[in-house]
Amino acid sequence: MFHNSTQRKFWTFETEEEIDKLRENSNAAYRQKFCARNKNVSVDDDNFFITTNEHRIFVRHYEEELKEFCWKFKPPMPLSAIGTAWAYMRRLYLRRSVMHYHPKLMYLVCIWLACKTEEFNISMEQYAQSISDDNEVIKDAILTIELVLIQELNFHLTVHNPFRPLEGFFIDLKTRFPPFSNPDQLREHAKDFLIRSLSTDVTLLFTPSQLSLAALLSAASKCSKNIDRYVTDTLLKGQPQKVLRETIQRIKKIRTILKSANTEKPSQEEIRRIELKLERCYDKSKDPTSQEYTKIQNMLEAEKHERHAKKRKLEIEKRQKIESDLLRF
Repeated sequence: MFHNSTQRKFWTFETEEEIDKLRENSNAAYRQKFCARNKNVSVDDDNFFITTNEHRIFVRHYEEELKEFCWKFKPPMPLSAIGTAWAYMRRLYLRRSVMHYHPKLMYLVCIWLACKTEEFNISMEQYAQSISDDNEVIKDAILTIELVLIQELNFHLTVHNPFRPLEGFFIDLKTRFPPFSNPDQLREHAKDFLIRSLSTDVTLLFTPSQLSLAALLSAASKCSKNIDRYVTDTLLKGQPQKVLRETIQRIKKIRTILKSANTEKPSQEEIRRIELKLERCYDKSKDPTSQEYTKIQNMLEAEKHERHAKKRKLEIEKRQKIESDLLRF
């Protein structure tokens, strides 16, 4: 359950400021590491490095890419897999900068891993074909970086999405609140609310049930319906007034964050500008599609063969010495 989950313990935060600080820290950490290897670059050079705001914009762009890819995928991808992929993206780029891992590959790895976690069974061949004609290259890249993503997520792969408690609320409305005759009329508006919420930090601040209740109330408002009595007289019946007040405050906070959040797709000009800037400063040694990565892997492979050859040579010399000593006797 959520209250005993790693999501609540490690990926749910008290304030937006705490989340912003984590992003700033990851940005600063990358700059320090880069400058330790490249003395000609200043750690404060915002013209060279990606800023925290540019990080947000770029991640937002690839969240849109993730959403569009999932919507178009055949067979249709379940909302649970889409929500989990989105959560992996949010978690990864909370503690890592886009300069650590370029999102052009990571968003595809997030989707692939989410499909496995949510038991949406597709083959790698089928998945790779939907991405590119060059199947082998993309397949190898995804499989290479998959374990890295799992490690960056601290092996916390279970995601409690708000879509499931939303279905629970619909069932509850039908069975325990007869005055509201057709709850299904709220479904599409509520689903849209939750999908928009995935692009904001509310998923890192509130529980899935709070998000789904906010979605339900927002949908009712859009349909000019009032289900306040369902919340006060049925859902929270018998609860102390403090619980009711706190629930209302959280719902208002969720809706306020969502209303003020910029969920518009970034312009292509802005993305292109950031992309060109990122090309100079991101860690290509962690990108399996880059020449630098291939060069490093070839060097490591050559070193491995050299170590193996030396070890083999020593073993042969040792055996020859033993045989020579035996012949003397």
